[in-house]
Amino acid sequence: MFKKVFFTSLVLLAIVSNHSFSQSALRPEFAGVYHSGLMGQVGIGTNLDRKYFGEIRFGANDVLNSSFGIEGHFNRNIYKDDWFNFHVGVMLGYYFYDQVRAGLPLGLTIKPIENHRNFAFLIEATPNIFVDEGYANLRANIGIRYTFRK
Repeated sequence: MFKKVFFTSLVLLAIVSNHSFSQSALRPEFAGVYHSGLMGQVGIGTNLDRKYFGEIRFGANDVLNSSFGIEGHFNRNIYKDDWFNFHVGVMLGYYFYDQVRAGLPLGLTIKPIENHRNFAFLIEATPNIFVDEGYANLRANIGIRYTFRK
């Protein structure tokens, strides 16, 4: 029952977010590609340089028997600089083999090219738990982000 309610809530949140993105300042502003061991992710999100920003990530891997997942990340920049941002947040995800995942991402977005700050690298560690099983682990992500508007 919890899984169905969670999945329905996630779908409704996606619909509301889509409506919000199209009619407000919450439009997607960056896209990212991330890798974590065997699993890959692609994501879109709001302005990385604001105090609060969000991202939605989709599973993207080439392993046939692995499940597809979707995650929402809600972050707060603790420290912002021209060269990097340090953020912490909350992650909630649903994997389509009836698994709910929750975590606390801790990340660093590095903007190494002075004349092109739209290009950035992400280094992120996320202690997380599979809610239904009580199984916990630490996921590490490394990736590339590109901001479309500035």
